[in-house]
Amino acid sequence: MAELEPDIADYAVKPPYFEAIGARAKNTSSFILFGDRGAGKSATRLTIFKELWKEKANGEKVPLAINMTDFSVAINGRQLNNATESSLIQEVAFLVLESLLTWLSSLEEDDRKVYLEALDSGESTLCYEMLRDFYLCRPDQKRQRSAREAMILFNQAFLAKSKLWVEKRWEPIAKLIGSISDAFVQRIADVKVNVASDVTAALTGPTDTRFDSILVLRKLVELISIFDFSGITILIDKVDETDATNNSADKTAELIYPLLSRVQLLEIQSFSWIFFLWKSVKTIFEGDKYPVRLDKIGHATVSWSNEFFALMLDKRMEFFSDGNMKFSGLFARDVDIDTIRNELVRICMRSPREVIRIMDVIIREHDIVHVEKPETFLLNEESAQSGIDSYVKDRISSIYGERLLAQIFRLNKSTFSNRDVQITFKVGPQSARTRIQSWESAGIIKLSGTRAAEGVLGGKPANEYTIVDARIERIMQRQLVSYEGDVAAEDPEFDPSSEK
Repeated sequence: MAELEPDIADYAVKPPYFEAIGARAKNTSSFILFGDRGAGKSATRLTIFKELWKEKANGEKVPLAINMTDFSVAINGRQLNNATESSLIQEVAFLVLESLLTWLSSLEEDDRKVYLEALDSGESTLCYEMLRDFYLCRPDQKRQRSAREAMILFNQAFLAKSKLWVEKRWEPIAKLIGSISDAFVQRIADVKVNVASDVTAALTGPTDTRFDSILVLRKLVELISIFDFSGITILIDKVDETDATNNSADKTAELIYPLLSRVQLLEIQSFSWIFFLWKSVKTIFEGDKYPVRLDKIGHATVSWSNEFFALMLDKRMEFFSDGNMKFSGLFARDVDIDTIRNELVRICMRSPREVIRIMDVIIREHDIVHVEKPETFLLNEESAQSGIDSYVKDRISSIYGERLLAQIFRLNKSTFSNRDVQITFKVGPQSARTRIQSWESAGIIKLSGTRAAEGVLGGKPANEYTIVDARIERIMQRQLVSYEGDVAAEDPEFDPSSEK
């Protein structure tokens, strides 16, 4: 959603740790920012990206800032078989080269020639080999699609002087990027030098055991320094938004684990990784399945105060109303603004993105009700509650899969144990545990405590789980959604006598 707001840096409210993350990005020091979905991670990433490029436009020496948000080349549909360290590093190399070419294309021709004609034979060799093995090897159609997305974001961030960029003429810019690549190829043909052996060894294919990720990253830093950048900063986001990882903290952790598990990849001079990760993966990294040395990596978790949300909504309203009104200006005088705002924040799981989304729904639903009335009606309590109901019903199915929702609404309990699941679905303990694990991995529930052992024979206390998504809780409490019939076949483990 943040990508669709080109002016977000003008009204985004920066979190308390924003300056620290920005400083790490500029100084090429790695960092992990954990947060719930919609907690502002993407907005933070884009703001840092744009600020670094604005500093570059002002003549400051900064690292090459790159967004890495598409992992489709590192996975196969819903499978993570291809998500290896080498495949991820190859994608990083492609993005670095794409960004370098995009930046060169934004320069005036004379400025670009200064860089291209100043290359010595060794630098020309390095440029050519990196382009050949990590950029030109990719099909032209895929390169064009990726370049267009990169150009749009780059254009929002960098104050380019080239006429093509000012006019946003993407097709001629794409052709220019291709001609710059050709210029590197032609130059290596002119200088007629041999390929350095260490570069060749670094750029072997992903199936070759000689592939050296660390050497590749060092060569990328060496390449970027030729063009007067201080290093490279990779901004990694949306790891949990692929077909293979959606609604699964385990799969999300598995996808990014190859980069975080090898500390040496995080310690390369003038190269940094800034990760924006779903908060649910943090506990997985702290466990045994995908252990990450978080004690060696700077990290923080997004935490927004009520004051932040008040300021965020006021700043957005001021920006889009040209300074004419704040958030309270949307509501009738008898509405308790603080109460309404706090309820919105709670329902939206303290997510800035979802608060904006729910306000859009409230205003839209209010307008539909009053569209044919001659007078103007401000939002009231009824408008807010009706809009919240519409939001939770419409939004919840796009967050969680239908199967998970059918199960959790059939259970229809805000707190429950494994036994409750067994009885509701007529399954055995293991099948109930599998369901609970899938809900927990999706972030719908969490372990909240224990209950006394049930039955006359006693035994171990039973784990108790609680719904943590306030949207699901509201749907249950107000009976906004109902699922009829069984959502799963009976399990042969199930003992009918357990219901008595």
